Amino acid sequence: MDERDQRCGPRRCVPRARVPCGHDLRALPRRHQPQRDRGRAARPSRSRLQRAAAGDAAERGSRLVKTWRIALAALTLAWAAAAPAAEPILVGQSAVLTGPLAPNSLAFMEGQKLLFDQLNKAGGVGGRPVKLITYDDVYAPDKAAANAEKLLGTDRVVCLFGTMGTGIGAAMVPVAAKYDSFIFGGLTGAAVLRGPKVPIYHVRESYADEVHRVMNHLKTVGVVRIAVVSSDDAYGKGIEKDALEALQKNGLSPVLSLRFDPQEKEPARTAQQVIASGAQAVYVIAAGMPAINVIRALVAAPVHPQIYTNSVASSFLLYKELGDKSRGIVLSQVMPPFWKTRFPIVDEYQRARRSAGSEGEGSYLGLEGYITAKAFAEALQRVKGPVTTESLRRSIETSPPMDLGGYTLAFRPDNRNGSSFGDITMLASGGKFAQ
Repeated sequence: MDERDQRCGPRRCVPRARVPCGHDLRALPRRHQPQRDRGRAARPSRSRLQRAAAGDAAERGSRLVKTWRIALAALTLAWAAAAPAAEPILVGQSAVLTGPLAPNSLAFMEGQKLLFDQLNKAGGVGGRPVKLITYDDVYAPDKAAANAEKLLGTDRVVCLFGTMGTGIGAAMVPVAAKYDSFIFGGLTGAAVLRGPKVPIYHVRESYADEVHRVMNHLKTVGVVRIAVVSSDDAYGKGIEKDALEALQKNGLSPVLSLRFDPQEKEPARTAQQVIASGAQAVYVIAAGMPAINVIRALVAAPVHPQIYTNSVASSFLLYKELGDKSRGIVLSQVMPPFWKTRFPIVDEYQRARRSAGSEGEGSYLGLEGYITAKAFAEALQRVKGPVTTESLRRSIETSPPMDLGGYTLAFRPDNRNGSSFGDITMLASGGKFAQ
């Protein structure tokens, strides 16, 4: 037997290298095949079985997962259908939905709706939506008082919100006091509705502040012959008093002071009296359409004094009704310019309008409604524990100042006037503003 045969006998062949030994290994009995080759020969058969078994298991698992997902989805829908909706936080509002002052009220409410829609879409307050219950008072104090009684006594709202007008507020205050409740964000600056014992939290500065700003401006520019024209209602009488006091403080007296019927649609006689007085400027104290009607009669004259008015005359309504004849009218304002997005709150308001598909550029009243609702939402979110009338009152009066984005509010138990922001603007062509 040669050397090769000595290394590899016929009964046992264990190659020591990759070089073939000369024997046909396939011809050897199975027990003489190398262990390495045995494993290679057997593995394909076991792999096919394993792959088949794994495929069956995967298919069964996939069917199981699909079945589980369908069952879970059905169960989730069943739970959602069975689970009661979160109880809303009820808030009451008496608003002017019809009548001459409705445009002002509706513009104010548009801004409120933008904010509350955003708030509820984001989950509300602690998972509870805010629901605003609104009744029309047609700007009638007795109707507003009845609405307040229904809201607080029957609907059980947590408080009253976003009212409009001095007479309306005065009629609702006793009802709020009866139920130990309050009004948040009334659209009024009347002195009679301000003070630590009056249950109204104000988001705008007072009419007295507006009047003094205008009278100081007139003195600064050298205007001394001033007429004061006011609507013969609670609103007009209250601001007329402030205007006369502001004139006296500046060492002036009006060349004319008169009142007109706010229901008079063509007050030509009032305009004629103003022009005949020789006034350099006239301060018109009225809200909404009554102010528009007087101003319309004034601008119809070939020559008329410079016209001044305050925020609730509504700049957007002036341009809507008078077009470019409104150019040059000066208004005091209690909100930031609604078009100046350098104020974060204004930018937020404008983005909310675009998201809602609102038309136009917005308005001062719309921004005021948005800010009022945002401040109210902030107070709700700061409540510790369940939201009740008392816990909300504590939240408003004891929380740190609210920075709403360039517009700050600060309330205390002895101060319910949250803002001191004020501005003066002049209407320009196309309904734009000059400052």
